[in-house]
Amino acid sequence: MEEERALNTLRIYFERRKLGTETKSVTSDFKDTANIYEVGDMLVIFSQKEKMLERDALTFTKFAADNGYTNGVTIVARSAPSENLLNAIRTQKVLFFHLRELQMDITTHRMSVPHRILKPDEAKIVLEKNRVVNPEFQLPCIDSQDIQARIIGAVPGDIIEITRHSDTVGKSIYYRYCVADVNVA
Repeated sequence: MEEERALNTLRIYFERRKLGTETKSVTSDFKDTANIYEVGDMLVIFSQKEKMLERDALTFTKFAADNGYTNGVTIVARSAPSENLLNAIRTQKVLFFHLRELQMDITTHRMSVPHRILKPDEAKIVLEKNRVVNPEFQLPCIDSQDIQARIIGAVPGDIIEITRHSDTVGKSIYYRYCVADVNVA
């Protein structure tokens, strides 16, 4: 039940990113430890372990690479990831969710503000308009493992546009530079 709800939420996120949502089960050697699906071109892995370890994530990413899944991997675990696990996957094209995060589409909540990744030509215009030469140093950062960044599929190097509502100003737009880890100075 929880896994099916999470899979439906992921399909909603993928559809918004204009990715395929056709879902099929993938057979693997991980029968006891993971349920694996192909959603469009993405590999989605539901770990059945209570706690994900670094070696589990690396095994899953190796499986994805060996089987030609180059568009990315989404790993859904039963518990929140540890810092060591996040550090191990930060440089790879892996989205990591825990099951509770996917029980509803948080982007429909009234307090959630819209995020989107700027296209390269849009980013160039924004950077020129704001006289930004080095966005990694001149723009505020957003962590690639931030929930909103994961939902839109942001990877380090992307520029994110955030549209906020203000009672005094109305609509205001902010830009963030996606980094692998905001805690690294």
